[in-house]
Amino acid sequence: MVELGPGTGAFTELVLKRMKRCGRFVGVEINRTNATVLRRRFPDCEIIQDSAENLSHYLERGGADCIISGLAWGNMLPRLQDRILAAILRTLAPGGQLVGFGYLHAAWYPTTQRFRRRLRERFARVKTTPVIWRNLPPAFVYQCWRD
Repeated sequence: MVELGPGTGAFTELVLKRMKRCGRFVGVEINRTNATVLRRRFPDCEIIQDSAENLSHYLERGGADCIISGLAWGNMLPRLQDRILAAILRTLAPGGQLVGFGYLHAAWYPTTQRFRRRLRERFARVKTTPVIWRNLPPAFVYQCWRD
């Protein structure tokens, strides 16, 4: 299990409870302060302070069954989106899944629309949940399966 952009670990804690100490958990956090907080909160986990585009430096090809993304794809330049997606595809196992979330207000950004097109081009199947209106701001979850 890999989490990209875990921040201070709000989702990390939930993921670890579901994993029940089965398997390897790797968090990739670019922010040094957040990485320090994560290492303190989750001392048994592997926390890497680096850009998600370098994920394949830390995992073998096809080494991740599931990658969770907390990254703000709509705020990224297209080249960075492409580099991170390439790293995800290199490390995601066949049949593996990329799961992430997005905010409704950002869904119409050109960079967000571009990112969604890239997901449909690169994954065998892409599913998006209905908007979760109770979340502030309203959000949705996307799931992408690799061949």
